[in-house]
Amino acid sequence: MSSAHALVHIGEPRDLYYTDEKNALKQSIPVDYNTRYTQNMTNLTSGTSVFVIPPNQGCRHAIIVLGYSAASLASLNNAALERGWGYSALAQISFRIGGSSQYFLTGEQLLARNLRLCRTKEQRNSILSLGGSQVINSTTDQYAYIPVSIWAAPSEDELGVPLPTDLLSQQVQITAQLKPASEFWIQNTTSGASTPVYPTSFTTGYFQIEQLEMKDRGMALANRVDMNTHMYAMPLPTFDQQEVVFPQNASATSVPIVLTGFRAGEVKKIQMWLVQKSRIVSGSPDPTFVVNPLNYVKPQAVTLLYAGLTYAVYNNGSSAIWNLLDGTAPSAVDQSQISATVGGGWTFSSGLSEWVELPFAQPTGSDYEADVLVHGKEINRMVSVCA
Repeated sequence: MSSAHALVHIGEPRDLYYTDEKNALKQSIPVDYNTRYTQNMTNLTSGTSVFVIPPNQGCRHAIIVLGYSAASLASLNNAALERGWGYSALAQISFRIGGSSQYFLTGEQLLARNLRLCRTKEQRNSILSLGGSQVINSTTDQYAYIPVSIWAAPSEDELGVPLPTDLLSQQVQITAQLKPASEFWIQNTTSGASTPVYPTSFTTGYFQIEQLEMKDRGMALANRVDMNTHMYAMPLPTFDQQEVVFPQNASATSVPIVLTGFRAGEVKKIQMWLVQKSRIVSGSPDPTFVVNPLNYVKPQAVTLLYAGLTYAVYNNGSSAIWNLLDGTAPSAVDQSQISATVGGGWTFSSGLSEWVELPFAQPTGSDYEADVLVHGKEINRMVSVCA
């Protein structure tokens, strides 16, 4: 009876009473943690700043810090910033690792990536809040902290090995291009409102990285393996294609979108978000002007097709439950909406900023113990999305 029972209990025996080599892991290369390496941005008004990380040791998280001093906000008038404004201030970032090709992400795409890589909704709310608090009438310094999640996810729930720059023969380069202030400050231009006044330049702007330095450099891989004849492969949390924007007619009930130009590789999922950059709300005697570019709206229905075969079908707003069942958090973050009132001033309303993830591959994740590679779909034709 017991032997027959044992036949259906599949799996490797694991000691759950005593600690042994199968249920305990230990760090093999001790490291020291530091965040002392920073570099100031060369352009605080608009334009591009370059951050260079020399080949040295492990580089994990990288962030961009943007800030306004209280003095620069003292004369603020009829202008505001929505929650997460640091991402709106970024036109794009690019990165090159060693001698690799250069890759690009827009500010909004970086926000979408950071939110997607978080494991919980509270983490997502914190990432958005730390990306810049809502600014209306401020008497304190204001800062935005923006993780550049290229080789490390913004959540600690992953294995999170660092980028070993000691194996590179060339530097790592990150560039950040800022928008002019007029392109991301929300301005009240309603009838009777005085001319908006806002700071045209940041007072603070710099890059900073988290480094993990080996206590004994003799443990470095290059000292144990001939890297002239061997290769090191490091998994990334994900790799995001360059953002593709499709301006659409707001009055259309259903819009077909065709995606092309995928880079070689396997596609795990497509992330889609709808953005209302501006809209007019009826009012009396004048309309109220509303601008909330980081307030995403999920489609009521969306269908994903590839080579004539239908994959994701989310009707009646059901993408919310499917994304939650296939992940660890809803595809949403708490976001406030700022509305300008006639004659100057602002009103606020709370709500959700939502997006949709359309998977091709089996949903799964990594953990502290190991990275799990899940194969996606090799895309060599057009992908159609109908939303």
